Amino acid sequence: MRPLGGRFALAVVGAVAGVLVAGCGAPAGAPSPTSARPSGAAESSGSSAHGSAARPPGPVPDGSTVNWVNDYCGAVTEVVRTVSDMPTIDPSTAASAARTSSEMLRAVVGGLDRALDRLESLDRAPSEGAERVRERVVTTYTGIRDAAAGVRSELDAADGVRASRDALGRVNAPLEDIGELNLLEGFDSVPELSRAGAQAPACRELTEGGAAPRIDAPDAEGGTNSGR
Repeated sequence: MRPLGGRFALAVVGAVAGVLVAGCGAPAGAPSPTSARPSGAAESSGSSAHGSAARPPGPVPDGSTVNWVNDYCGAVTEVVRTVSDMPTIDPSTAASAARTSSEMLRAVVGGLDRALDRLESLDRAPSEGAERVRERVVTTYTGIRDAAAGVRSELDAADGVRASRDALGRVNAPLEDIGELNLLEGFDSVPELSRAGAQAPACRELTEGGAAPRIDAPDAEGGTNSGR
């Protein structure tokens, strides 16, 4: 499956870069919000993808496995929902950029917390392979969540333009990590998850637009970049 895609990360990079150029003295040639914003055309991918409507070959998964996988996909959908609904960055001044970036990171942390709560509350995994998938995604989400929370703390504590600029320069990292997430990472290596995912409504909803979930992330001007 292709990662969630660069549209999300590029939109945020454009907003933050606009602040650094306009108000904080970034080097000439840094991308502006307009130039950094992607076109919205569908991204191509050479990787094979899980999540098509057709069930992969193999034994029919039992109901308990389908239910577990459906709950798993429902948990990771919290990430998609968070990005779709999160506030945009106001790059008009360094102060407004710091404030709105903090608000955005608060939304990101909250969404990851909800996803983690649901992942950690899942019933016992149907196999060791499924449990390893769950453990890996919990570790990944926790790392991104902690990084986003740390940057938000820096933004809130920043005193002056220079401190705000330094903190804003670190906003992109956790957001780029979200933009690179593969929501069904590991499913291809556990056949029972692939087969169950093809039947689980929450997983099918994630992939209904194609091989991978797509995120319509707010751009620097308050609109959305849609790949659909």
